[in-house]
Amino acid sequence: MLKVEVSKKNKIVMLALLLIQNIVIRIPSIPHEKGFDSFFIHSLANSITTFGQANWWINWLSVAGLYPYSYASALPFSLSGFSQIIGLTGIHMEKSILLYSILIGLFSVFTTYVLAGHIYDDFLFKYVTAFLFSTSQGILVFTTWEPSSRGLFMVLLPLFLFALLSKIEYLKSSILVLMIGVFLATTHNFFYFLFPLTIIYVFLTLFSKAFSQKTMPIHINFNFNYLYLFGLSIVFLIPFIDGSMIKAGSRYGWIISMLTINTRFIGPLIFFAASGIIYLAFKKNKILKEWYFLILILILIPFNYNPTYGTYVLLLYLIIFISIAFRNLLDASVKSTTYKVFVVFLILSSTVFSSYYNHERTNRISDYNWFMKDSTYSASVWSNEYIPQNKYGFGIGESNRLFVASDGHPIMPLAGTSDLAYGFINGSQIEVSEVSPTSSSFYFNGPYLAENSVDIQGKTRWMLENDIDYKGVKPILKSYDLSYFIMPSTNSGRGIQSIRSKKSSIFDDGGISIWIID
Repeated sequence: MLKVEVSKKNKIVMLALLLIQNIVIRIPSIPHEKGFDSFFIHSLANSITTFGQANWWINWLSVAGLYPYSYASALPFSLSGFSQIIGLTGIHMEKSILLYSILIGLFSVFTTYVLAGHIYDDFLFKYVTAFLFSTSQGILVFTTWEPSSRGLFMVLLPLFLFALLSKIEYLKSSILVLMIGVFLATTHNFFYFLFPLTIIYVFLTLFSKAFSQKTMPIHINFNFNYLYLFGLSIVFLIPFIDGSMIKAGSRYGWIISMLTINTRFIGPLIFFAASGIIYLAFKKNKILKEWYFLILILILIPFNYNPTYGTYVLLLYLIIFISIAFRNLLDASVKSTTYKVFVVFLILSSTVFSSYYNHERTNRISDYNWFMKDSTYSASVWSNEYIPQNKYGFGIGESNRLFVASDGHPIMPLAGTSDLAYGFINGSQIEVSEVSPTSSSFYFNGPYLAENSVDIQGKTRWMLENDIDYKGVKPILKSYDLSYFIMPSTNSGRGIQSIRSKKSSIFDDGGISIWIID
C-alpha cells in the first residue's frame, strides 16, 4: 500500500464533508419513526421514563436479555435518558429518536476511523473505511429514525476491536476491552461473537511474542496462500453442502439470496471484498493484524448463510477488505485518468445506492407501511391527551404503534418484555427451567426458558374471532382490565363488527378508530 500524501487542510475538509454527508443522508423523507421491532424497544424506553425503573429486571441476567421476558437493556436506558434530557426543550420521544439516530450514525464514522488507524496508519484507508461503513445500507437502515439494538452493537463493535488491537498498556487495554464488552453484552446477543474475536487475537499475540517478532514467525511460501484461499472456499461451501444453515428452499436460491442481501447492505463495492482478501492472502510479510482479519473471515464466513444475523456480523470485516482493495485502486489512479474516473464513479454509485435504499422500500406492503402512518400519529396525540393514565386496551396491526407513540395511553399488550414492564404479567409468577449449554437455545434465548409462557396477544386475537359479549371474552377483558379497543378504521371481522354495533367510538380519523368496551 503506497503512501499518497493528503494535506492537513484537505483532511479536515474531507472529514467535514463526510460528517455532513452522514447527516444529510439520514434526514428522513418519511413523516414519522420507522421500523417494526424498534417500536417494541421504544415502548421499553417509555416504561423506564414512566416508572423510573426497568420492570423487566427480575434476575441479574435480565439486564442482558438472557432471562425469560427480558431484553438487552443498554438501548432502552440510553433512549430514556437521552429523551429526558432532550425533553427539557419540549421535544417528544419520537423526535429524540431521530436526533439519537443521527448522532449514532455520526459516531459510526469515528469508531471505524480509529479502528482502521490501528490496521494501517494511512489517512485514505481510514477515510475510505469510515465512509463505506457509515454510509452502508446495513448501518443506515438501523441508524435512520429507528432505535435498533442491532444497529447500536454494529456501531460500537469497531470500538471494541480498537480497544482489543490497541498498543496501550496491557492492563489499561484489558480494562477498556472489558468495559466495552460488558456494554455490548447489554446491547445485543451478538456479544457472543466477541469471545472468538478476543480469543483469536490473544492466541496470535502470544504466538507472535513467543518468537519475539513483529511479523508472524513462520516463513509462509507462495503455495500456502493458495491453500488459505482453498480453505476459505471450503469453509464457505460447508453450509451449502450439508445444509446446516439453509432452512428452506433450494440451496442455490439460498446462495443468490445471500449475495443479494449482502449487496443490499454493503453496496455495489461488495465485489471488491474478494480482491481485498486475495491481496492480503498473497501479501508477503503480513503483520499480526493482517493475519487476525484473515483468520476472522475464515471463521465467520459460514455465518453468511444466516440472513438474520450473519450478514450484520460480517459487514464490518467485509468492508475492511473492500477498503484495502479500494485503497490500492486509489494508488493506481494517481497516474491514470481512466482510473480516476472509475474511482469517482464507484464513490457516486455507492452513495446513490445507499441513499436510494435508505429512503425507499422495494417490497412495500400496501396495508402495513414500514413507517408509522400520519393517522396513527394523530390518534396517538389525541389518546395521549384524552385517555387517562394507567388505562389498558388492546388492538391489532398499526395500533401497536399508537401505544408506543401515545406514551401508553392506553397501555396495550405488545410483546413479552413489554407486557412484563407494563404490568400485564406478574414477574413473581414466572416459572422457568434451565437450558443445557449444549443446546443452541442456550445461546440464542439464554440459559433459562419460561414454562407455560403467557401469550396475551394470542388471547386478544382469539377475542376478535368472537362476539364481544361472548362468555369466554368477558373474563379476559376483566382479568387484564381492558377498557379500550384500537384498530385501523378499515378492518373487519366478527369481533370487530360486534364492537362496532354494540360499543361506542370515541375517536376516528379515517385511519385509526378508538372504542370504549368496558
